[in-house]
Amino acid sequence: MLQDLDQLAARIGQLVQRTHQLQAERDALRARLRHAEDDAQTLRERRTAAEAQAQELQARLDNFDNETGAQLAQAQATEAALRAELEQHLQTRQALEAQFAAREQEWQARLNARDTDVQRLRVAAAAARERIDAVLARLPGAAAASLDAGLAGASGGTAATREISAEGQH
Repeated sequence: MLQDLDQLAARIGQLVQRTHQLQAERDALRARLRHAEDDAQTLRERRTAAEAQAQELQARLDNFDNETGAQLAQAQATEAALRAELEQHLQTRQALEAQFAAREQEWQARLNARDTDVQRLRVAAAAARERIDAVLARLPGAAAASLDAGLAGASGGTAATREISAEGQH
């Protein structure tokens, strides 16, 4: 019986030792659980902060998208207005260039006509001088007149030749 009691005491000792060991494991597990719960709480807080930051960023992104869309629409409207204005200016420029070309042709035609008139008048003046000289040469006393004409030619000719020369110069 003593031996049974010793065995029982040994088993009780083992049981006590095992109980202390289990209590130590339980305490260690509780500490790990508290640590895991603290980590979980920290992660929940970080997740909440990250979600708040993500919502803020999403709101800013939506605001940016709205502003960008409005600016893009405004830029497109401005571009369309500028293109229309450019087209109008181009048409105005083309019309002015056409008017200028027409006026230039008109002035060129006038100038050519005036040059033709001047040339005709010069030819007519030269022919008239020759006829006047021929008529003067046939007049009696032409020798005296020819001497006077020589002197008058040096000083500008007769009054009729001076008039014809003046008309040719205009």
